[in-house]
Amino acid sequence: MRQLLTTALLFLLTLSVTAQTQEKKITVTENIAYRTDVGPSTVLDLAQPQFGPQTNRPAILIIHGGGWSAGSKNDMVYRTLMIDYALKGYVVCNMNYRLTQEAPLPACIEDVRCAIRWMKAHAQQLGIDPQRIGTYGHSAGGHLSLMAGVAAESKAFADDKDPWKQYDCTVACAAGGAPPTEIGRAGAWAEHTEWWPIGYIGKSKTPFLVLQGGEDPVVRPNLTEDWVLKMQRAGSAVDYVKVHGQHGVAFDQQLEFTRPAMDAFYARHLKHEDPTVSFEQMKVVEFGGSGPHKAVAVREKSLSDFVVYRPMMMREKMPVLIFCNGGCMDTSIGYENMLSDIASYGYIVVAIGELQMLAQHEKDQHTPSSMVQKALNWICHPESPYYNYIDTDKIAAAGHSCGGAQVLANASDPRLKTYFILNAGMGQITMADASAKSLKNLHGPILYLVGGTTDVAWQNAQADYKAIKRVPVVLADNTQSGHGGTYEQPNGGANARMVRAWLDWQFKDRKENETLFIGGNLTGYEGFTIKHKNYKK
Repeated sequence: MRQLLTTALLFLLTLSVTAQTQEKKITVTENIAYRTDVGPSTVLDLAQPQFGPQTNRPAILIIHGGGWSAGSKNDMVYRTLMIDYALKGYVVCNMNYRLTQEAPLPACIEDVRCAIRWMKAHAQQLGIDPQRIGTYGHSAGGHLSLMAGVAAESKAFADDKDPWKQYDCTVACAAGGAPPTEIGRAGAWAEHTEWWPIGYIGKSKTPFLVLQGGEDPVVRPNLTEDWVLKMQRAGSAVDYVKVHGQHGVAFDQQLEFTRPAMDAFYARHLKHEDPTVSFEQMKVVEFGGSGPHKAVAVREKSLSDFVVYRPMMMREKMPVLIFCNGGCMDTSIGYENMLSDIASYGYIVVAIGELQMLAQHEKDQHTPSSMVQKALNWICHPESPYYNYIDTDKIAAAGHSCGGAQVLANASDPRLKTYFILNAGMGQITMADASAKSLKNLHGPILYLVGGTTDVAWQNAQADYKAIKRVPVVLADNTQSGHGGTYEQPNGGANARMVRAWLDWQFKDRKENETLFIGGNLTGYEGFTIKHKNYKK
């Protein structure tokens, strides 16, 4: 191996960066042949950390895209990615493979499998743990990465010429950005399902990460999601990240979302670390909101029947909002614009219902009011992955329509410091375990937000406002918005801005917002009326 590296060495690069107090150096060796029997294109670059332990390291194999007929490991994106992950402590290989004009499919699949076997054959010399090799690829490379992930299930590639065929080609994890999971059109390639991940639906031993742009014109999101859903239903571990963007997602677009997701994925499966905050699926709504902290919607393994809307990067304790949906339904997809935008201003929102990637996947099941307690108990538990990022003295609950009744059914919980009742009110009705009697359990300020006289909840909200005697209450009326409010407008519209203004006033000491709610200053809220009571003068 030492002689192989010496003779193949065309370029040696030593990089130095300062990270805290430790100097990190890596060496990059270019154009090492991982097989010599099929031509000059089967070479790879190798990046090795020269800091920390020099044995038993995790490793990543990078596979370039280009429609199987173009592209190169020399593309700056892949070279940069190789160096970045080497500086994170991984041994990284960045490979070329035979393009289709040199050898037709499935030659490129065979080359990837050969490169993995080469890494395992030289694991001792490379200083890597052969059981901790992961893959990453974009576009065609994403397809090849996922094919590496299904290697244990695929028996269709008996490459007798593979010089390292005595080694297995399974990997510990596989990530793909905009990966074709099937060819998606008629033709000779479509006849060979064994060349595509869609041909291996089942419970895989390999965990996957799939990164997809919602507006990708090349790899259609519906095909990607079809594969993801089928694999998840079969029992496979597939983390799915969907962001706004086209084909360059995870390549040169939306990296502020996709790279942290990749970092957490590899740390979990290759370094066997448990990231402080993990997720099974992640979705980016409206490019992460309008606030300074770009937000994501995630499904957590330990609370899979809720969505957590939170800043992508969490570095400090934040207030919490528990959200209950209209109709007491088990989906927050109709409110995700608002909830994501609130999160982008430094809040953690826990909303009832599983994460929905598309509106047509929307759920329609009623949920019990006890779901509020489930959310509170989860996020306030010392073993919660969010416990170190929340301020337990700053927790609010909000609900729309029937969800507002769910909030009132839990009004006595001492962990709740303020409430939002959106287009809802009890009046003389009983709903979701709440009634007018629930108003006596309020122990913090409450904001009612309604949509004018056409709002079916308008009359009940007026009755509640009149009945509340002990706590400060504000009734805001967006007179033309109706029962549905503005929640599905960009960033949740004016109603969402008012919810955030209340949160900022209650939890972030934004004194200037007092003029909106009890000072009569409605600048920026044309069409609203506001009244208040029980505030000390």
